[in-house]
Amino acid sequence: MRGAALGVAVGLGLTLSGCAGAGGGGQGGEGPSVEEGGQLTFANWQWLEPGRGEQIWSAVGGYSEANPQVELVQQEIVRADYERTISTQIGSGQGPDVFIIPDTYFPELAASGALEPLDGVLDPADQERLNATNENFAVDGQQLALTWESVPFAFFWNENLLDEAGVEPPTSPEELVEAAQTVQDETGATGFAVRHQMNEETVWWLDFANWPYGFGGGWSDGEQLTIDSAENIEALTAYQEVYDSGAFAVGDDASTFRSRFAEGEVAMMIDNSSALLTMVADNETVTSEDIGASPLPFTTDGSTYAGFAIGINANSQNKELARDFVRWMFTQEGQAAMAEGLAPSLVGTDVEVPADFVEANPWVPTFHEQLPNATTAVIAGFETETPQIRTAILTQVARVLTEDVDPAEALAQAQADAEAAVE
Repeated sequence: MRGAALGVAVGLGLTLSGCAGAGGGGQGGEGPSVEEGGQLTFANWQWLEPGRGEQIWSAVGGYSEANPQVELVQQEIVRADYERTISTQIGSGQGPDVFIIPDTYFPELAASGALEPLDGVLDPADQERLNATNENFAVDGQQLALTWESVPFAFFWNENLLDEAGVEPPTSPEELVEAAQTVQDETGATGFAVRHQMNEETVWWLDFANWPYGFGGGWSDGEQLTIDSAENIEALTAYQEVYDSGAFAVGDDASTFRSRFAEGEVAMMIDNSSALLTMVADNETVTSEDIGASPLPFTTDGSTYAGFAIGINANSQNKELARDFVRWMFTQEGQAAMAEGLAPSLVGTDVEVPADFVEANPWVPTFHEQLPNATTAVIAGFETETPQIRTAILTQVARVLTEDVDPAEALAQAQADAEAAVE
């Protein structure tokens, strides 16, 4: 997987407050022992995902079977509000005991001391089985979180709609626009959909990263910002062209266009494997067998991936229970359960998605094949400043889409705004 591990300097002042420095144990306490038991609150937006949320919760429930004295309790937070809600809770000295951490959010939590260190939590044999993705959640040699899942992106389509329109799956940006227009003209379905609005900024950032990465671009060289590079301008130009094609789901948020894809009303998308599973699971209108998938129809094999970790809140009053849960999750038994529950995602060890799941969802290998060339959406060398840079870039991308600003002009302004934000 391309992209450097996050080299965040712990102790930088960020927006969170009320937390002790990393490694200091926060304001929480050890709480009851595992033998005494008690409740362990687990925050995750995935609990709200139809079908898949129940699947993941069932996998997590294996811990309560192994340790019936500990009761896991869900904390449900919608994805669009997740980081803001967790930051508010932790900043006030509260929050869940354990929670899922998007990799783009990790630098902020690490720098503010919000995470309880996990060094020594795993049994040595289980520690040895960790894959390289876990390095992204270590800071200055200290493991502050562990990989929950890695979620790749790919290009996919409804085979029935493309067949009805007599369209071959596109393999270039130009073909994507043409295919989207033809499908819409011939079938009445919207040709193509992706996120494109500031009201979904946090998750739009991850989705949009596929475009510069797919054109061989990126936001930095590890030392300097490269926002207005030629590759990024080419990517944004292609993005604008499909948006302006008349066959794009303009104005639809992700919830809307995903629902429409599931209903056979959208033909093609770029999205992550978990989202696609949610769209086709228990769906008689668009089934897994109806899905075609390929690498992104861009100029290189680059893409992004969504990396998520599990961490322990430094404020937790149940740290011993939390550590035991994380320990269980990374046993062979726990990882097998998580690989099944989180499928089609890949987990924090080399345990594979079950073969029967892949057989039932033949598009899964295409997504997995993207991971070796995938890059995190966290900006190398600017990890803790990624949110400010993100806002500067997406503000200008939105202007390209809604005000017809020239992509080169917009990215030059984004470069200047981002440089001013990180001075």
